[in-house]
Amino acid sequence: MKIWYAIEAEIIREAESVVAAQLWAAGTTGIEVSDERPDVITLRAYFGNAPDENRTRAEISRALRLASLPETAVFRLENLTIPEQDWLSEWKKGYQPVAIGRRLLITPSWKRDHDSELDRVVIQIDPGMAFGTGTHETTRGCLEMLEKYWTGGTLLDVGTGTGILAIAAARLHPQSRIVAFDVDPEAVEVALENAQINGVAGQIDITVDRISCCAGLDFDLTVANLTADVIIPIAADLKKTLKPGGVLIVSGILGEQAADVIQAFESHNLHPTENLRDGEWITQVLRT
Repeated sequence: MKIWYAIEAEIIREAESVVAAQLWAAGTTGIEVSDERPDVITLRAYFGNAPDENRTRAEISRALRLASLPETAVFRLENLTIPEQDWLSEWKKGYQPVAIGRRLLITPSWKRDHDSELDRVVIQIDPGMAFGTGTHETTRGCLEMLEKYWTGGTLLDVGTGTGILAIAAARLHPQSRIVAFDVDPEAVEVALENAQINGVAGQIDITVDRISCCAGLDFDLTVANLTADVIIPIAADLKKTLKPGGVLIVSGILGEQAADVIQAFESHNLHPTENLRDGEWITQVLRT
C-alpha cells in the first residue's frame, strides 16, 4: 500500500500565502484547506516522500518574520502519514459544513442528512467542484449580504459559477423569479446539476450568456461575484439590470480596489450602502 506524507499547518488566515509558499518550496505535490474557520485555517500539504519538518518549520518562521507576521501565526505544524486507500475518507473527515449569516449552511453531500436536522437553510455543494463552493471569502460575503438584502421578487446572478448564489436566493424565497448566467458552458452545466440536487431547478433560469442579455430586464437585486477588473468595465451594464431602488451586490474586490469600484458605480448613480470585509476581500452593496 502506498503511503502519502503530509505536513498539516493550523494558522491565522493572514499567514496563508506565506505558509503555502514555503510548503511549495519544500516540495509539496499539492495543498488543500482541510479545515476553515473565520480567522483560522488548516493547510494540509502532501509529499511523495517524508518531508523535513524541522527545516520546513524554520523556513516558515523566517518567512513570517520577513512578512512582519509573528511566529504565533502558526498554532500547529505536524507531520502526518496517510495510506492511499484512506485519502478520500481522511479528506472528507476534515471538511466541515460552513455556516453563513443567521440562516444559511453550505454542506457537502456526505453531511447532508445530518445537517438537514439543523435550523438553517441547507445548500448542498460538494468541495472539489470548480467555480466556488462557499468557502471563499467573496462567496461568503455575497451569501451574507444576499441573506440581508434579498427579500424576494426578481434576482439576477451574474457569472453564476456553481450556482450557489442563485440556489441560495431560491431557497431563501421560493416564490421568486431568478435568472443566472455564465460565459463558461462548463460552469452552467455544474450550476444546472447543483440546482437539481438542491431541488430548485424549476425556480432558476440558468444559461450561457453575457451581461448585455439582461440589460433593461429590471431586477430587484443583482449579484456579481467576479473580480474588480471585470466589474469596473461593466458597471453601466450592471446598473441597467436594476429596477429603480434596486440593490447590487458585487464581490471579488481586493481592499485596495474598493475605492475604484465605488467610483465606477457612482458615475452611474449607484451609491454604496454597505461594505463587508473578510480578510483581504471586500463585498460591496450599492443602490440606485
